This record gives sequence, structure tokens and C-alpha cells, in this order.
Amino acid sequence: MDTKAINKLSYGLYLLTVNDGKKDNGCIINTAMQLAGEPLRIGVSLNNDVYTCEMLKASGVFNLCVLHEGTPFSFFDLFGMKSGRDTDKFAQYTDYERSANGLIYVKKYANAYISGRVLTQTDLGSHTLFIAELTDAERFGEGESMTYSYYHANVKPKPQPTAKAANGLRRWECEICGYVYEGESLPEDFECPLCKHKAQFFKEISPAEVKTGEGNATGLRRWECEICGYVYEGENLPDDFECPLCKHKVQFFKEITPVETKAGEDNAATASKRWECEICGYIYEGESLPDDFECPICKHKAQFFREI
Repeated sequence: MDTKAINKLSYGLYLLTVNDGKKDNGCIINTAMQLAGEPLRIGVSLNNDVYTCEMLKASGVFNLCVLHEGTPFSFFDLFGMKSGRDTDKFAQYTDYERSANGLIYVKKYANAYISGRVLTQTDLGSHTLFIAELTDAERFGEGESMTYSYYHANVKPKPQPTAKAANGLRRWECEICGYVYEGESLPEDFECPLCKHKAQFFKEISPAEVKTGEGNATGLRRWECEICGYVYEGENLPDDFECPLCKHKVQFFKEITPVETKAGEDNAATASKRWECEICGYIYEGESLPDDFECPICKHKAQFFREI
């Protein structure tokens, strides 16, 4: 059975907000739909590992904000790749209002919101399906609703460049945040160090050839974060872009010229040394590893890195 066929189903992207009586929280989901018209019912599905799911099980009420195509990656980074267990998301994003049920909704990046009260919840294994009645709703009429495919094609940062293919390792890309894992194989219990999604959200990618002066295989331009080394690829670097690793803004990125790198060959053009974090797999490249270096992903110090 080709389980990847399910990826051809169409999805939207939404911010679901909750409050358990102690704090406001919210997360990005991609499964929400109308289930019936008489009476009007909607269904939302949340991953059981996320804190918002735990809060919704306790509170039974939510707001669903329908995100539009103008939503930047920084919004998805905050609400989709950080946990409300250790991050106060609405302390960082304060441009919101409250509906009649007392919950938060956003207008800036949404074209509508829907308030729901949970009637039933069903554990589906990795996710819980909540069936709810509508208690309120409003349209704002700004922007086309964002689909999952639009997000991947136009919003999510492109994966890191192919320079690391020179070590001959296989590469898997997280379909949620773009993090690239390198190794002989992808562990079944692997968890993305950026967005915390599991191995089933990774797809194997093939190393592409990069030649000096010709751009990379995609024909896109490349910018490197001067703080952590993350590389963004695209037609242009968005003005509001934020590094998904170290969170620094566009002023810390410089445009770089691709070097010649071919799979199976050493990267003689750069001659940089490489150190790998033994905790999360992040790779640092340079002449030497600074004594006070801190992994931009898992925050472990230089003593947790080994030269490769």
C-alpha cells in the first residue's frame, strides 16, 4: 500500500486557540471541516502530543481562525513549532481580540474565525477528533484561505543547501519545518529538533549538484544566517523572515554564492571542518569550533560536538 497517497488530500491551515482557565494557548492545525449542515457541526483533529490538545480536552471550547495566504512563516514558527508548555505564545504575539466565549482570535492573518463547543471526542491513536457545535462565527473578507500545498510552495523555507551531500550520507527533510537530517538511516523514533514532529513527517530527498557561478539545482538564490549558518533558498529573502534555528532577523543574513559540490566528493572549495552535535545532529562548519559555541537547535555546549 502506498501510504503517501494520503498526502494528495487537500488541507487548509488554521490557528486553533483555547484557554483552560489558567492561560491562553493555540497551535497550527491542518484538519478542520464541516461535517453536517442540519444541525451545523464541524470537526477538528489535534495531535495528542501537543499541549493545545490537552487543554481542549479539559476546556471543551475553542476558536478556529482560518489563515490566509499572507500569513508569514514567523507566525507558523511561533504557533506551530513551539510548545505552549514552555512558551507563552500570546506574550510574543499580542495583535489579537476576544470573542464572546472569552477566547482569543486573530484578524491580521485570518479571513474568518469560528467558535466551537465540543460535543464528542474520539481518540484515533496519534490524534483526537473533536466534533463540535458552532456558537459564533465572523468573516473578515481579506485574502484567500491558505492551503497546505500553498504553504509548502510559497511560505515554508526551502531546505538547507546540498553542500553536506559531499559526506555521502542520505538526507531526509521534515515536511513541516524544512529541517534536514543526515545519516545512514532515519531512526523510527526520530523527532524533529525544530518542530517536534515524528519520523513519519520526513521524506527522503536526493542530493542535487551545485556548480560555481550557476546557482543551485533549483535556480534559487541563497542567503546564510551569520549567527548559526542556516541557509535560506528562494527568489527573494522576505523582509519579515526569521531564522528558524536561532530566530535572528533578515539583517543577520548575507547572500552567498554557491560553491561546486558533487555527491561523493570532498568539498574542496570550502575546505571547512565539520562538527556534529551528538544530541540533535546539527552540523557546524568552519575553521574551528569556538569554545563557547552553543548549538542553535538544542542549546548544548561545544563539549557535545564531535568532529566528523
